[in-house]
Amino acid sequence: MHIYNKTILVYDLNEIVDLLNNKKYNEYNCKGIYENRIAIQHRKDENNKDYRNIINIWRTTSIFNYWYTLYENCSKNFICCFDYTIHDSFIKINHLGINDGYHRYLYNNPLDGDDSEDLIKACINFIKIVAKNENKNKIIIDLHSNLRLYEKYYHYEGFKMTNRKCNNPYWLEAEINL
Repeated sequence: MHIYNKTILVYDLNEIVDLLNNKKYNEYNCKGIYENRIAIQHRKDENNKDYRNIINIWRTTSIFNYWYTLYENCSKNFICCFDYTIHDSFIKINHLGINDGYHRYLYNNPLDGDDSEDLIKACINFIKIVAKNENKNKIIIDLHSNLRLYEKYYHYEGFKMTNRKCNNPYWLEAEINL
């Protein structure tokens, strides 16, 4: 996988989608240190007992502008983030957040509807690639019970709602069998 345990700078969202879909990518195409770029970072949170894999995507003008926190509240330049854990028979997406304009007061430059859809599809496809490589036959995701995001993104990717609740009573699980 191109992004495993790295931070990579790219020019645009199309390159992010290509990276998440594991397509061929030249890591050395960003020449300038202080230019408008998009960064994608993969890291493992080994302090957590589940060894979460965390992927953060944000706009940056410097290779020195790193992302150090787990979720999207760290930067006005947030684009997307997600984390997942690999279990014995499935992969669990613990969190998937995207700057689709829903929280306009938190972030700058929200993505339009098409870019949001493309990025969510690429994130889910990335998890499917990981599941295939790890020989897992199911992906589970936690969704808020208002189902706004389920109806907007996940239903069309093949996720089916379950009756299982998460630790938080306002969240439900959806799953897809591969």
